[in-house]
Amino acid sequence: MERNIGIFGGDDRYCYLANDLILRGNKVWVWELGSERSACPLLSEYEKVEAVKSFSELARVCQVLVGPVPFSKYLKEKKEFGDSLCKALQPGQYFYAGGIPKELADTLKNSGVKVTDFLKEKSFLKKNAELTAQGLVAEVMCAWKKRIKGAKVLVTGFGFCGREIAGIMRGVGADVTVCVRRMQSAWEAYEAGFSIGYYEQLDGLLPGMDIVINTVPAMVIPEDRLRHAREKTLFVEIASAPGGFSTELAEKLGMMVLLCPGLPGKYAPEGAALAMAECIV
Repeated sequence: MERNIGIFGGDDRYCYLANDLILRGNKVWVWELGSERSACPLLSEYEKVEAVKSFSELARVCQVLVGPVPFSKYLKEKKEFGDSLCKALQPGQYFYAGGIPKELADTLKNSGVKVTDFLKEKSFLKKNAELTAQGLVAEVMCAWKKRIKGAKVLVTGFGFCGREIAGIMRGVGADVTVCVRRMQSAWEAYEAGFSIGYYEQLDGLLPGMDIVINTVPAMVIPEDRLRHAREKTLFVEIASAPGGFSTELAEKLGMMVLLCPGLPGKYAPEGAALAMAECIV
């Protein structure tokens, strides 16, 4: 059964997503993926793509709406959009995005909208983490300028991204230590064959590291501990705000800082789109 699915505000992943949803038998409507179809070449071949001029029109014609990842960043750029979203969506409609603020999600759910946050779906998180790890290797190689084989690497966090990143860095020859807070995470990392550290031990861990990769969206490396790292250590941030360390202080202390948001969209947009499409009912 053909459904009208509206896609808005996304990057290249969303062109691939539109493509995939069309091949699954849906009609796709787009807003702010470019003012013309030629701005999104992947969509130009399909008759089942329609562009609209406003979000209210998109919401009026589509049962399913798909917004950006991360959605919180999109809301910061469009400060009044949250209110427009709540006014436009009706009970029974579906809304998908990644990183939806809890207050907004609760408001939509209370009004009868069926809300799915990609970043809370395990199947999406696992595939997204795999793509993030693959892209991260490319970013680190460009920034590090040295052999990764033999480098001392600290990965903070052992969730979906931390696990994949630790594994792929070990796979290219790095000596990887995983820094965790919980005993369960420590046990999982130990079973996977990694050296273990705790955040309380960072004073002793950081001086020996060449590369530090943060996957935790919380300040797990506070300023007093950050000062223990060596100059020229490469600090990599993939987590969303507020991040795991002060990038400003790290740079001031002579460390290299690499910010890596949205790696799946940059390196593997088609794979990232497929992960999203499989979450859309």
